Amino acid sequence: MYLVFDVGGTFVKYACMTGEGEIREKGKFESKRAKETKPEEFIEAIGKVYDEYKEKETIEGIAMDLPGRVDVENGIVYGGGALTYLDKVPVGDLLSKRCDGIRVALENDGKCAALAEVWLGNAKDVQNAVVMVFGTGVGGGVIIDRKVYRGNRMIAGELSYMMGNMDRKDMYKMKQLPKCTNLYEAYDCSFFLSATASTAANCVLAAKKLQKNPAEVTGELIYKLAKEGNKDMQELLEDFYFSIAKGCCTLYAILDPDVILIGGGISAEPAFFEGIMRYVNEIKQTDPILNEIRLDVCKYRNDSNLFGALYNFKQKYKEA
Repeated sequence: MYLVFDVGGTFVKYACMTGEGEIREKGKFESKRAKETKPEEFIEAIGKVYDEYKEKETIEGIAMDLPGRVDVENGIVYGGGALTYLDKVPVGDLLSKRCDGIRVALENDGKCAALAEVWLGNAKDVQNAVVMVFGTGVGGGVIIDRKVYRGNRMIAGELSYMMGNMDRKDMYKMKQLPKCTNLYEAYDCSFFLSATASTAANCVLAAKKLQKNPAEVTGELIYKLAKEGNKDMQELLEDFYFSIAKGCCTLYAILDPDVILIGGGISAEPAFFEGIMRYVNEIKQTDPILNEIRLDVCKYRNDSNLFGALYNFKQKYKEA
């Protein structure tokens, strides 16, 4: 049995899983987000879960996904997303020492979503794929020969940072991004893909049009209003689909993957994938090089990171 942890900014989800990916038991606890949190507190919280399960199962390893850049070979986290206290922390070594010297494997959360599809999902029969996960940003991963391509600095697959529509005059505006104090300002200054093609960005844009607090606007509300005939929400969604379609075609031209998979909670809405495909099919008509682009939805949503983290463990320790 394996203990698998999906570390998020709000909760740490965990599962006791077999080597074949069967989830035997699940649980979660709140993430510590305070800046004054010490890495040792995070390690101890994980260690307590390990202590509980080692009494009733033979635990062969701990697999984990986290936000931020992850040095998979050395088990070091950089950045840490919302969990800034994990920046430059050798989480792998610390966790192994806390948990009886057990084997530990870490990977970035978006890349684990991609690995889940490679192992058991809608990319299990292909060699090369791109997985795009839409949420707070645009996460995911690039898969080459069924393994995550990380690049020289562990940033390959950070799709949020693809550049959107901008011209030279917009550069001054974008330089103001570090000074932004709220979401309205940040998305107005940014020309990254995350500002036009993430679920969070579109909720902020919708809130501005609806004159609501961004916390009150969800993807479900946007779709509800669009279906009721709200023209602003309909146009917002069309721009959303078009931005993603352009990104898909760009990635296809650069990487030539067997498939591009679309995921994230919003992918449960059928109109989301249908809208993207509508614009991809229109763009395809502009040049025959795009004729064979293939898109599909991800098989997994809520538990994708758990499956992917376990598969990363199996690849690292040559069990896959």
